[in-house]
Amino acid sequence: MNAVLLVDDERDFADALAERLQARGFRVTTAYDGEEALRLAAGLDFDVAVLDVNLPGMDGLALLRELRALRPQAEALMLTGSNDLATAVAGMKLGASDYLVKPVPIERLAEALSRAQRRREERLEGQRMAETAKMAALGRMAEGVAHEINNPVNTMVNLAGWLDDLVDDLYGLPGCAGAPALAEMRQSVRKMREHGQRCKEITGKLLCLRHEDDAGRAQPLACSVESALDLGALLTGQLAARRDRMEHANVRQRIDIPSSLPKLCLPAAGLPGSDLTTAIGNILDNALDAMPEGGELRLRAETGDHEVRVIIEDTGCGIAPAHMPRIFEPFFSTKAVGQGTGLGLTVSYGTVKALGGDIDITSQPGAGARVLVTLPS
Repeated sequence: MNAVLLVDDERDFADALAERLQARGFRVTTAYDGEEALRLAAGLDFDVAVLDVNLPGMDGLALLRELRALRPQAEALMLTGSNDLATAVAGMKLGASDYLVKPVPIERLAEALSRAQRRREERLEGQRMAETAKMAALGRMAEGVAHEINNPVNTMVNLAGWLDDLVDDLYGLPGCAGAPALAEMRQSVRKMREHGQRCKEITGKLLCLRHEDDAGRAQPLACSVESALDLGALLTGQLAARRDRMEHANVRQRIDIPSSLPKLCLPAAGLPGSDLTTAIGNILDNALDAMPEGGELRLRAETGDHEVRVIIEDTGCGIAPAHMPRIFEPFFSTKAVGQGTGLGLTVSYGTVKALGGDIDITSQPGAGARVLVTLPS
């Protein structure tokens, strides 16, 4: 059902129009001036805005500019009198998809709204395809980089282990005079191994960005009773794995996982891009990282039309608006150096996208974060 924001200062006209649109299956929210429309739009998820050109105070064009900045994914239609066509055309140059002259027949308005919705869906689909292509290109690059780094890192870690064994042997020699130097050497060697292992963890996560098999073809989503994934068990298992951490950090949990969740048909576990367990685990870890001094973790799952939604919320520090556009970028992290790789959400995003799903994150500083994972069922 299309969600419509209708803005017109003629109250009787706007209310009657809203009622007639609702009778045709549209979900309509009405505002009577630009300022009220902006207040509503800040907390309203709408598909199409229908804007009167001649609004008091902030006119329709100024309101359109503000709405485009606030809700760039929404479409807009302009309502105008016959003497305001130039202004309506100016609105189209600002991004409105059409203009209609008052009094507008309700059927024509309904058709225009449906066209605008289709245009919005086509644009969003194009953006999703572009994102998928970008992630695929990134995955191919990451795979090559990871393999090139893995070989020397493996050699370094193995040599560090050999040096550690050698130091242990030297310690055992009778009358060893270099014990203080050997102790310092042992500490350095173990640091080398520790950082080498960290490099291997990073390259391992880089390989998770690759969602195709060795032949470069996408894995088919073949499903059988044996390969169907029990999402409820996955979610409860990931929570159980973090129970001690939550108790230590004084994090409460509120869980709502229906027993009626459908089984998901996913690629066999272990294939690149199919590790939903890691993806969910990364999101849970980020939520807990945001609440080092306690809070509440909320996790619920629900079913929709041919999809399952997993919602993970925390009451932590939230995400700064300046950081929101970059949260899925590889290696972007607001954590202290050494406390994160900056690949957790990147891997989660790539995995869910590879499974035909989507991730959406909303947050306000100091008000926690909400992660919505949508998966086909």
